[in-house]
Amino acid sequence: MSIFLNNEFDCMLTDEMKNAIYQAISQSEKAKINIYLIGGIVRDLILKNQIKDIDIAVEGDAVCFAEKLVQHLNCEIISAQENLRTAKVKFPSGIEIDFASTREEQYLDSGMLPVACNFGCELEKDVKRRDFTINTLALILTGDEKFKLIDYFDGYGDISNKQIKILHDKSFIDDPSRIIRALKFKKRFDFEIEQNTSSLIDEYLNNINKNMPLERIKNELRQYFSIKKQNIYGEVIKTRAYKLISDNPVQDFNYSRLLEITDYELIDEKDIWFIFICLLLVNDNYHKEKLNMTAFEIKVLDEVNELLSEKNIKLNDNERIYKLYINKIDLSVAIFYILTGEKSVIKFLTALKQIKVLITGKDLINLGFIPSKYFSELFDKILKEKLKGKLTKKEDEIKFVQKFLKKQSR
Repeated sequence: MSIFLNNEFDCMLTDEMKNAIYQAISQSEKAKINIYLIGGIVRDLILKNQIKDIDIAVEGDAVCFAEKLVQHLNCEIISAQENLRTAKVKFPSGIEIDFASTREEQYLDSGMLPVACNFGCELEKDVKRRDFTINTLALILTGDEKFKLIDYFDGYGDISNKQIKILHDKSFIDDPSRIIRALKFKKRFDFEIEQNTSSLIDEYLNNINKNMPLERIKNELRQYFSIKKQNIYGEVIKTRAYKLISDNPVQDFNYSRLLEITDYELIDEKDIWFIFICLLLVNDNYHKEKLNMTAFEIKVLDEVNELLSEKNIKLNDNERIYKLYINKIDLSVAIFYILTGEKSVIKFLTALKQIKVLITGKDLINLGFIPSKYFSELFDKILKEKLKGKLTKKEDEIKFVQKFLKKQSR
């Protein structure tokens, strides 16, 4: 039975999206090149999810096709990957579409990046390289069967049955990051991982390729941990997917602490994914270099470990609390609290963090001090008094310095 998605196309896409796609269709038919909506957009049309990204497969050279769009439609090529023959094109309406040449891929070694070949091949060869059946669907855009569904692997059936299924048994050996991707689709769409696919995940996690590059794993974890669904961390622990980057993750954590600490605005929403990465790595961070972590990310992880090494130190006065946290990155302090529930963090945030010396070096000079390295020592003395709850105003600080000056002059 043939399935057409005309209605879904008309209802789910904005007028600007449809106009851009029709413009691409017009140029493809003039050039006698077959193009297809491919992958996630087709899946989301069937699921009636909001359409965000438009991907079009070109049975030919996508970069050359993009250049034709620029030439005839006043489009703009935003970026192009010559090695993969892909191009992102911005249409006059502002709509952006990713065009990719159909291609095959070969994995020369397990876990390594594939080598692309046979550009412009038949669509069927292209979809065989993809991850899950639900992402192999294509929609014809040229010829007499516009919007007819092309489904080589029964992806439509798997969407209907709400299941995630790989295309072949070596899929995770070729690309272990697909394990995280499977969890991502499970959580995002409330699907289940098909039994054989789940068994192959377990099989791979029992015999991990330790030499594989981990940057793709990190990128997938970033997307996965950005999903706003409950128990996303617990799923990684339950399935043992953490083994891709860690042997000894934090097994459980108090989620309410994460919610609590966000109220103090220590965490930018875009950094929440990294909190979960830290939970995976904090007990054994030997993979941080292989994960291609940024200098900022490494510093956060190091600071969290430093704070954890001092968690048994008695923090019984404001000065010790202040000095422990004041020079740490906010995200580090937040993660430390999530892991430990250390009450001094809350005291620091609510009562101490905002304490600052108001008097300046210029003020000290006006009071009769000669500029010297002694200034910093004096500022420390003022800070200590403020942390005791004294010297609440700048005038109090000036009086304190004046008394100190008199003592020094005796």
